[in-house]
Amino acid sequence: MCTIICTVRTVLWYVMSIAGTLMILVSLFTNKWLEGHLSTTNFASAEGALDTVMDLTNNAIGGGKVTDALERHVGLFINCKEIQDNKFFEGECIPNWDHIQSLFTDLDDSRYPHAWRGAVVCFVFGLALMVITDLFALLTVCCRRCCCCSVFTICGSIQSLASLLFTLGLIAYPAGWGSKIVKDSYCSGQSDVFILGEECGIGIAYWLAVAGTVCTVMASSLAIWAYQSTRSAKCEDAQDQGEHCICLL
Repeated sequence: MCTIICTVRTVLWYVMSIAGTLMILVSLFTNKWLEGHLSTTNFASAEGALDTVMDLTNNAIGGGKVTDALERHVGLFINCKEIQDNKFFEGECIPNWDHIQSLFTDLDDSRYPHAWRGAVVCFVFGLALMVITDLFALLTVCCRRCCCCSVFTICGSIQSLASLLFTLGLIAYPAGWGSKIVKDSYCSGQSDVFILGEECGIGIAYWLAVAGTVCTVMASSLAIWAYQSTRSAKCEDAQDQGEHCICLL
């Protein structure tokens, strides 16, 4: 029979891990990474003009405000379907699967920035690693060692790698601001690599991804601290007394 150990440090580690995972996940399915405005550059190409007219038409049909029609939002995925009904948060959108496939088959920087492709890879792999550590974190309540080392140490190391991938993704995203499609469609031709013009601004989703990255870094740092709490003198005494469910502050 396993001994269940729950301490404040382990709970804090669990919460920080899950918070980081959820923040990154929500930011990926949001079109609020970059906020721009409608301008003459949106009509620079036939495709851009058609998309702009379609957006204005849909906004008019939906009874939206004129100011809303002039705003241009984009997420990590340029083409995504915004949820209108029963959405969990503002700006929620689901990437088009066909578009996701074309990201790595049609390597045209004028259609989708190369830097954003790298950001997608970093965030997806980092998120997959975080999901794995979240699942293993549930096991640490009862099983705290695996073979020769602690589960906490393994999870902390994986979370450190995930935080590195998230950081690379956060750096890669502004590197794509110099792409032609970002300049013409959202930033009135004023943006450049790591530079936003007056017509563009960083959206809330990007800062949410930053917060998720910070939580991931903190979780990786708390892993060892959490493991030490399960090996404290109080915990050892409780196990020696035959307790199978131990809760410590």
